[in-house]
Amino acid sequence: MTQLKCASSERLLREGVSMAQVHIMYTVQRHGEMTMSQLADVLNVSDSNATGLVDRLEERGLVVRDRVPEDRRVVVVKPTDAGQRLLREVDALSDEILRSVLGRLDAAQLLGVGQAIADLREAVDSVVEAGEHRHPVSTTSPRSPSSLRGADVATHHKEGIDH
Repeated sequence: MTQLKCASSERLLREGVSMAQVHIMYTVQRHGEMTMSQLADVLNVSDSNATGLVDRLEERGLVVRDRVPEDRRVVVVKPTDAGQRLLREVDALSDEILRSVLGRLDAAQLLGVGQAIADLREAVDSVVEAGEHRHPVSTTSPRSPSSLRGADVATHHKEGIDH
């Protein structure tokens, strides 16, 4: 998994975007427009750290900050069209890498991977539902709904081979 993450992050770094910045963009995309203090809370970082990261994203045109008309002290962060495009590209690259990896497995191995992922999801859901997680703020994985999930991995890949 570390190698997969590194492969994705290398391309982003060549484009001048850090994984922390991508994480911010996924967070804003998932939660919608957020105040800077809400963003800092969700990321579990200081306001100044969040501000610095958002500054660099704004310089690249990936997010925009707007003041709330009713209270000009409040600043909200929103993704731009360019930011949304970047996230789609990140998802496509991740999907491409994952498909390449899964393409090297035979049908029996794919079924095993699919079952293992489904079992892992079930275990995670059980822990989260039981309140056994430590962090008061929990966010979902920064992947789009189009990403492959759980047991669907084996089914999706198998369907691609059979057609």
